[in-house]
Amino acid sequence: MEQELLDELDSTLSYGDSRSGWVRDAIKMKLEVLEEIDELDEEMTDEERREFVVEAVRQAVDEE
Repeated sequence: MEQELLDELDSTLSYGDSRSGWVRDAIKMKLEVLEEIDELDEEMTDEERREFVVEAVRQAVDEE
């Protein structure tokens, strides 16, 4: 993993947070999201999936 990415991750952690725990949760989340997205369109690229998820989250936040 690139150092820049590790630095960005570390900047989001609070005292007592575990980097490996954060990565484990991120993997679980991605696997769940991929399962849902694949039901919509199996042809999406990784970039298209990221854009789709970010847009969905933005819309959900705007609705609150």
